[in-house]
Amino acid sequence: MNSYFDGMLRSFEFSGRSTRMQYWMFFLVQMLMIGVGVGIDYQLGGVITAQINRMPVTLFMMFIHLVPGITVQVRRLHDIDKSGAWLLLQFVPFGGLVLLYWACQGSAGTARIEPSSRAVSRSSIPRGVRMGNTLVAGRQGPAPVEGRFI
Repeated sequence: MNSYFDGMLRSFEFSGRSTRMQYWMFFLVQMLMIGVGVGIDYQLGGVITAQINRMPVTLFMMFIHLVPGITVQVRRLHDIDKSGAWLLLQFVPFGGLVLLYWACQGSAGTARIEPSSRAVSRSSIPRGVRMGNTLVAGRQGPAPVEGRFI
């Protein structure tokens, strides 16, 4: 689920990389959610008929995954050292098969970062300052002013 949430939170981030695991787990969860949407629409009687197509839940699921799906694919192409413009290959006959082959490839030319050597998360808050920390210059708690606390 972390890979799915990562893809959804980075919806408009075309730079960077997405690993093979992030890519496939995002699309697995996406397909499962669309499948659940189809099931809900079927139970509500919104099946495709000859006159009209009423599948609001499925259309909503597809709509909310449209942009994140594109950005995850672009970041996956970056991970194998290809330009995101290669995504346009899907509009060429059999281009989708080439993209599928590339999606199955491992990362190109990047060393795997071991969990113990990962950088500490960056923050704009200095290390010595923590939320709720009232320790100031060796004193405990806020300084009293005329018998009151500020």
